[in-house]
Amino acid sequence: MEHSKLLYALAVLAVAQLGASYYMYDKITTLNTANIETSNILTGLQTDVTNNTETTEQRIIELSDSIYAGQQDVEDIQDALKKYDRSFDKLTDSVDDLEKLSTTDPELLQKYSKVYFLNEHYAPADLTALDDKYIYDNGKEVSISSEVWPYLEDLLDEARDDRVDILVLSGYRSYDEQSTLKGMYTSTYGVGANTFSADQGYSEHQLGTTVDFTVTGLNGALDGFENTEAYNWLLKNAYKYGFTMSYPEGNEYYEYEPWHWRFVGKDLARYLFKNDEYFYDLEQREIDTYLIELFD
Repeated sequence: MEHSKLLYALAVLAVAQLGASYYMYDKITTLNTANIETSNILTGLQTDVTNNTETTEQRIIELSDSIYAGQQDVEDIQDALKKYDRSFDKLTDSVDDLEKLSTTDPELLQKYSKVYFLNEHYAPADLTALDDKYIYDNGKEVSISSEVWPYLEDLLDEARDDRVDILVLSGYRSYDEQSTLKGMYTSTYGVGANTFSADQGYSEHQLGTTVDFTVTGLNGALDGFENTEAYNWLLKNAYKYGFTMSYPEGNEYYEYEPWHWRFVGKDLARYLFKNDEYFYDLEQREIDTYLIELFD
């Protein structure tokens, strides 16, 4: 009886162990299946991530290319705008230049003195009478083109600041005044007057841009002016104010006139000074290029 109970107990134990083993096998199988599914899911996720990464990278590359192309378009547009601005500036400058030329008297830089003729009706658009402190008092009014006056005034004031005595003896002369003056010289000197006095219509004084200088010590005369401090000062400084001596020694038009100075604009006067040339040395077409800058 006891033996039978023992066998029964062993059988129950064996069955229990077998059940437990089966249970563990089932759990392990289930776990393995879950692991496989998890692995598959992870593999799928990795594949998706890989695919998504590749897709994302491709989109990033495409987006970068698009941004670069956009930047190129922007740069092209900026370049086009710069070119447009430059073209517009050039056009504006051209319009300004044309306006300047249209309002600048073309006669002012012509060669006169037996070369170019001014008719009897020509006169500057506007004249300014010089204050007495700037002129040699001989009872005559001296006037000059109003456009030239600021440059002449600066010249005279600067000379005074340098303690140099410079006075204006004559400025603008009309056609009729020049005719009268030439007639007087001809009566006195005959044809010899042609060596120092222009016929009416050929005088630079009719332009209103030309003056004859003198100093107090000459008592209103012109002879001897080349020996004065005033003349030396003009040689060194007159170009700064746009003035140049018309008839230097050896010129082919008139006798040497160190007192006779003509306004030609700062740019042309500076060019003549630096190159040791004179107004009548240049071709008219070269002189004409300075007309637009005459009063700059």
